[in-house]
Amino acid sequence: MNPPASSRTSAQLFDETSVHEESGAHRTESERARIKATVALIPPETRTLLDVGCGRGDLLHAIDMPFSVGTDLAKRGIRFVRRPATVSSMLSLPFADRSFDVVLCAETLEHLDPTDLVRATAELRRVARKSLVVTVPYQEDLLAWSTRCSRCGTVFHLYGHRNVFSPERLKALFPGAAHYAVQGVWPVRPMSPALLRFRTETLGLWKYWRFARCPDCGSQAFENQERRLAYKGVDALNSLLHPRKSDYRWLMLRVDL
Repeated sequence: MNPPASSRTSAQLFDETSVHEESGAHRTESERARIKATVALIPPETRTLLDVGCGRGDLLHAIDMPFSVGTDLAKRGIRFVRRPATVSSMLSLPFADRSFDVVLCAETLEHLDPTDLVRATAELRRVARKSLVVTVPYQEDLLAWSTRCSRCGTVFHLYGHRNVFSPERLKALFPGAAHYAVQGVWPVRPMSPALLRFRTETLGLWKYWRFARCPDCGSQAFENQERRLAYKGVDALNSLLHPRKSDYRWLMLRVDL
């Protein structure tokens, strides 16, 4: 079971919460590793860079570059970007063809309506001169990062994700490139699909995020069910079934044009 798609965009949901105001102070070790690995994929000779879906500018601020620009559809996070930045849709970027040496798109494609993926990736490619750097969750199980609203019963992905990517699917969005470099970042333990369904559908225990907001009724009242003994018990059983961290949290791709 995957959560149904919401009619509200991730940008709308992020604009309605304080996630951009507070998230910068609560960066996890895995997120720091993601930022470091993303920056390492940028060719050292890069002089100009565009970050599409820049959020509050965390990646832009980690990049030492003569000229870097950010753009995002969510207005609330743009205020924190300490580089030139503009509000725009990645379906129609306000830049000329081949404007930037490198176009970066980190943790953004998974939020799009699936019917917009081809158009969005074509826009990324249009404004890139030399390379694209794209990161997404690695073959994410959408149910594993979902919750249920206690007020209206809606099941939704905590971060508004709507797409799942394997290395092959991500590469296929950028056909005909000169070179592809793919890597997984931050090893994680796979979650048993049967245990996940048991935890959510039978026990009614869901993932927690303190910025969660129901896309249907707007409720932000969510219990942290991860503290419950039953939730921890399911995790412990999954650890016995999957002792090795054989999956990854993030999938990264560099496309050289």
